[in-house]
Amino acid sequence: MSRLLIKWLLIVLLLLGCYAAPAQRPAELGQILDGNQSIHTYLTVYSDSSKALGIDDILQPLYQQQFSVPTHLAYEQAHWGKISIRNEHKKVKFYFLYIGQNDYIDAYYVRNGEVVNHVKSGYLYAGNEKYLEKGSYYIPIEIGPETTQDLYIRIEESLHHDPDFDLQLYSSDGWTKKIINKQVSDLIFQAIFWVMLLYNLFLYFNTRIRSYLDYSLYLFTVSTSYLFLSGLLREIVLQNTPEMTPYFMPIISLTLFMYWRFVLHFLDFKHKFPNFLKYLQPFMNLNGVLAILLLIYLAVTMELKLPVLIMRYQIILNVITIFALIYLLRGSKFPLNKYFIVGTFLLMTFSLVEAITWDPNISTAILVKYGILFEMIVFSLGLSQKKKIIDEERAIKLKQEIQQFKNNETLAQWQKEELEKIIDSRTEKLNQKNEVLKEAFRRAEEAANAKSEFLSIMSHEIRTPMNAVIGTIHLLLSENPKKSQMDNLKTLKFSAENLLILINDILDYSKVEAGKIKLESIPFDIRELTKGIGNAHEIKAADNGITFSILIDHKIPSSLQGDPARISQILNNLIGNAIKFTPKGEVRLLINLKERKRNKVKLQFAVEDTGIGISKDKLEIIFERFTQAHADTARKFGGTGLGLAITKRLLALFESQIYVESEQGQGTKFFFTLELAEATSPTTIVDIDPKDLTPYVKDKQVLIVDDNEINLLMAEKFVTKWGMLCTSVRSGQAAIAALFDQDFDLILLDLQMPEMDGYETARTIRALENEALSSIPIIAISADTIDNVQQSVFQSGINDFISKPFNPPDLLSRIHQHTSEIKKTNKA
Repeated sequence: MSRLLIKWLLIVLLLLGCYAAPAQRPAELGQILDGNQSIHTYLTVYSDSSKALGIDDILQPLYQQQFSVPTHLAYEQAHWGKISIRNEHKKVKFYFLYIGQNDYIDAYYVRNGEVVNHVKSGYLYAGNEKYLEKGSYYIPIEIGPETTQDLYIRIEESLHHDPDFDLQLYSSDGWTKKIINKQVSDLIFQAIFWVMLLYNLFLYFNTRIRSYLDYSLYLFTVSTSYLFLSGLLREIVLQNTPEMTPYFMPIISLTLFMYWRFVLHFLDFKHKFPNFLKYLQPFMNLNGVLAILLLIYLAVTMELKLPVLIMRYQIILNVITIFALIYLLRGSKFPLNKYFIVGTFLLMTFSLVEAITWDPNISTAILVKYGILFEMIVFSLGLSQKKKIIDEERAIKLKQEIQQFKNNETLAQWQKEELEKIIDSRTEKLNQKNEVLKEAFRRAEEAANAKSEFLSIMSHEIRTPMNAVIGTIHLLLSENPKKSQMDNLKTLKFSAENLLILINDILDYSKVEAGKIKLESIPFDIRELTKGIGNAHEIKAADNGITFSILIDHKIPSSLQGDPARISQILNNLIGNAIKFTPKGEVRLLINLKERKRNKVKLQFAVEDTGIGISKDKLEIIFERFTQAHADTARKFGGTGLGLAITKRLLALFESQIYVESEQGQGTKFFFTLELAEATSPTTIVDIDPKDLTPYVKDKQVLIVDDNEINLLMAEKFVTKWGMLCTSVRSGQAAIAALFDQDFDLILLDLQMPEMDGYETARTIRALENEALSSIPIIAISADTIDNVQQSVFQSGINDFISKPFNPPDLLSRIHQHTSEIKKTNKA
């Protein structure tokens, strides 16, 4: 009961206190605007240390009685100001009330105890939050006729340190004039900055005088500094992010840095005043470093008091330094000094006053604005004078260069005449030497042609009897000779094949030297290719008592694009050498995948043996022609020493090179890499044993054309042995006549014949009107090689080519291939 009584007593006392509190007298705004009264006399203030009270709290009687005459406003608190206003007129009145430069301003319009409107203003409210986007620190007052209302204004600081109610009332016309005049003035001033900046940039790009560039950079920093100081940066550029504005404060320090940068180059301190430069350049850099440090400090603390203090002293120190420099340069006769002294003096005077009185809350840099404008005019005149001085210096330098050029021209004319005499004398001697060289080149060319022609003739002449020798050996070996005869025949076959290898090595090396070998690009199966190579060398390895094996990386694609014939030749040379020089042990061919990308593969080929090896001092010379590792190698193992030389040059055509690792008595390893494309379509390989082909070619009619009786006889014997029916003629004319007397399935044609050679015979057959005769398959058999006659062979309409001496199984396979194609065509 006692507690309830105490509670009611407190309420009664509170109501009596509120009743006893004097009512706030309303301010008549018209009289205040006329200057008859001050609006501050109507202001009472309540300080909210919690910063948590809202307008609903403030309207409670408990807080209403605590409003009092304003004194010092603490930074750490929020402050509520209250003004009662009245419109005695019989029409609506509209005013603008300037509150003061505070970070946050909230105005609440209260009538009959109810909030009828709420507007925001202040430094840190975004433009889209404020009632007046371009009029920071102002709030509108719209009051009806003969109406009284209360205006509650809450201010709070989070960035600045000076909360204040600096109330000033403006009519709508007065406010518009004030805001527009200020912003138009500031924008015009900015336009002047940018016109001068772009003009100086234009002059720099036309004259390449560095002072124009430095002055443009200086004007840019001045323009940005003025944007910051005048409030345009916050109200226009950063309208919706005003909290970013303080980060631009260090631009003032950067402006001082750019100022010194311009002055040092404008007055050419490096050449005119080097003693001053050693002190001023570090001072200039100190301004730049200070700008960076201030920016970092602001980013970390967002506290303005210390940066403002530092920059005030920085400006004062720079002004003192500039005045000292003006004093030291006063007696200098350098013509640009006067522009620096006159242009800088007024600006520095205004800057000094601005720095001493500068308050970031209220400063608009009015004095500095006019000082900069005056400085721009003077410095522009100074830059024009500098350009004139530089142009005069360039003109003098150009005149000196022209005179020097004339002197040099006279000297050059004399030297030219002397040189012409020397050149004429040397030219005559060179012409004589050129004639000698031309004659030597002609003779060398003739010798090369003679060599090539000789080798071609020798190739034909040697291969022709070799065809008979090797063909006879094959026939004898196929007739089940006695054991004693078999040994002799094998010896004879070995000698004949070695002789053929010798001939091929000499001819291939000659073609490589002459640059007549071109690589093909055709699809082939790498595994089928190495299988054929293995079949060719396994027997020889077994005869030598060694093993031969081939290991291929399973990741290598089967179908590749390249020149299988030359790859086979390279591998045959290396494997043949390895088998030849390996008395015991083994020989291996290793093919590994090194890299695969973009439809290309890089393969490493290696041929390893356990043979006699090569001494280290001979590793460099074994690739030279007609060279063996040791003097007795050819005598013991045979060979011309051309195989490795040919291999090295063939690999050069593949843009590759061969390497060798060897130790005498321990074996040898030859290895190289080739980059080959993957074939777009797999190659079709028909692997048929030649012995199984005889039933397919039996009773086929073959016309054999060859002027050499022995070659004719060899071909007849093999064809007859395979069960084929043959007709032989010894000239092209006889071959054409035979076509009309008998039906043939195939023609075996020699190319080198008197009167009518194989090419003309083939062209004549292809030109026949009878399609059955003109389409008979023709296989050329010649002592030439395919590289020499390939183009002529296929231009003549010949279907295939086999070089003498031919391999009988190869010939049988070709015959089966072409006679089978005829059969397929007829069925179709």
